[in-house]
Amino acid sequence: MKHIFLFLMAGMLLASCSKFLEEKPQSFLSPENYYKTAEDAFVALTGAYDAIGSASETFIARRLQYITWFASDEALSPALAPQKPLDEFSYVADNDDISRTWNNMYAAINAANIVINRVAGIAMNDSLKTQYLAEARFLRALSYFYGVRLWGDLPLVTFEVASLDEVDIARSPVSDIYNQIIEDLVYAGERLAPTNQNGRARKGAAKALLAKVYLTRASSVAAQQGDYQRCADLCSEVIAMPQHTLLPDYEKAVGAEDEFNRESLFEWQGDRVLISAGELSIFGAFALPRGMLVVPGQAASDGGGIAAEVAYFNRYPDNDYRKECTFYTSGPDKNGNTVTWQQLAMPYPSPARKYVNKNATTRDAAAFGGNFVVLRMADVYLMRAEALNEISGPTNDAYAMINAIRARARNRNGSNPSATPADLQGLSKDTFRDAVLNERVLELGFEGHRWFDLVRTKRLVQTIKAIHPEYPVTAKHLLFPIPANEVKLNPKIKQNPEW
Repeated sequence: MKHIFLFLMAGMLLASCSKFLEEKPQSFLSPENYYKTAEDAFVALTGAYDAIGSASETFIARRLQYITWFASDEALSPALAPQKPLDEFSYVADNDDISRTWNNMYAAINAANIVINRVAGIAMNDSLKTQYLAEARFLRALSYFYGVRLWGDLPLVTFEVASLDEVDIARSPVSDIYNQIIEDLVYAGERLAPTNQNGRARKGAAKALLAKVYLTRASSVAAQQGDYQRCADLCSEVIAMPQHTLLPDYEKAVGAEDEFNRESLFEWQGDRVLISAGELSIFGAFALPRGMLVVPGQAASDGGGIAAEVAYFNRYPDNDYRKECTFYTSGPDKNGNTVTWQQLAMPYPSPARKYVNKNATTRDAAAFGGNFVVLRMADVYLMRAEALNEISGPTNDAYAMINAIRARARNRNGSNPSATPADLQGLSKDTFRDAVLNERVLELGFEGHRWFDLVRTKRLVQTIKAIHPEYPVTAKHLLFPIPANEVKLNPKIKQNPEW
C-alpha cells in the first residue's frame, strides 16, 4: 500500500469549484486546518466526488473504461499504442492503465474515508451530516465494487490513510469486500434522499447499485442464498420510485445534451471544470471517427483512439434504433463527400454518438460535453429480468422487464414506432438468460458494463476466442493482475494466480 499512499500524497488537492455543487469552496485540505465546520465537511465531500474522476487520471471515466472496454469484445484502440496490449490480452502486471486504475480507486476510497472518518465528529446540522456521510459511503462502495470485480481479494481500508506505517495491508477475501460494500450501500440507501443535486448520489442510485452488487455476488465465490431475490426486490423498489422512469426515446436516455434526465440514476459529470481542462470527459474526442467530420470545427485527424470491434457492432441488427443512436457509421469527409466507416483509414465503427453533444457547434463542446452514466433505469429492468429468471425461469414479470426495454427500442424518436425488436416469448431458462445478456449489449453498449457482464457470466474467454482465436486469453484474465509496484512495495500483497 506504500505505492498507493505516495500516490495519494501527490494528489491531495481535493477542493475545487464544481457545477454539480452549488457552493464553491477552494482550499487545500489538511488535518491541521480542516474538518471543524460544515464548510470543511462540504469541501471534503467535494474532494470525494472529485476523486472518482480527476484530471487525466479520471478513474471511472477514463482508465477504468480503458481496461474494461479494450479487454472485452466491445472496443479496440487503433490509435492508442499503449492500450493495444489490453485489447490483445498481452498485458502484464506493470501495465500503466491497470496501475493507474488501482491507484485511482484507492485515492477515491481514501477521499471517501476522509469524509466518513472526519465529518462524523463535526458539530453541524445532523441532517446535513447524515447526507454527507451517506454520499461518501455510496462513493466508497462504488469504488470497492469496481475493485472487487477487477482484482478479487483487496486490501480493505476503511480509515483515512495518514501515515506510511498504516499502508502495508494484506488482501481481504472477496466475501469481506462484498460485506463492506453492502453495509455501505444499505446505510446510504436508508439515508439518502430520493432527490439530490445533479451529479450527487441519491436513494435510487444506492438501491440500484446494491441490486447490481447482489446480482454480481450471486455468481461469485462469495455467493449467498437469496442474492438473486434481493436483487429482484431492490430493482422493484427503484422501478416504483416516481423520481425515475424509462424515457420514451432511447436516444434521450444517454447523451451530452440530455444529462441528468429521469432515467439517470447516477452519472459522473464530465463537463464540470474542477482544476484543469484535463477534468473533462474524453470519450467524445477519443471515439470520433477519424476522417469523418461529424461535428462543426472538427479536424479530419480527430478521434480514432477508441473504436468498436466490428463483431460487436454486428451484434446490433441494422433495423434496431439503438444502433444508430450508438454509432457513427457514415458522414462527410474533409471534402464534403459522404463516406462510410469501412472507407476510413481506420475502418472501424465509431461508438461516439452517446458522448458527443449533437447540438454542439464546436469540437470542444462535442468532445467534452458527455457525462459518463454509471447507472440508469434500463439496467435496473434488465437486472430484474435476469434475477427473476435465475430464481424460477422466465416468469411473466421477467418477460415484462425485458420487453419494456425492447418496446422502448421500437419507439423510434419517441413517436415513430417500429415493428422491431419484437417482444420475446416462449424461451427456456437458458435461452432467456442468453437473451438478457444480448439485450444488455444492445441497450447498454459503451456504458461500462460489458466486461463485467462477460466475467460474471463466465463468458469472457469463449467470447474473445470466437472473434480473435489468436489472442492468448485464458481463465486468468477473469481478474486483472495486482500492479507490479504494489506487489513489490507491499510484502503482504500476494499476486493473482498465473500473473
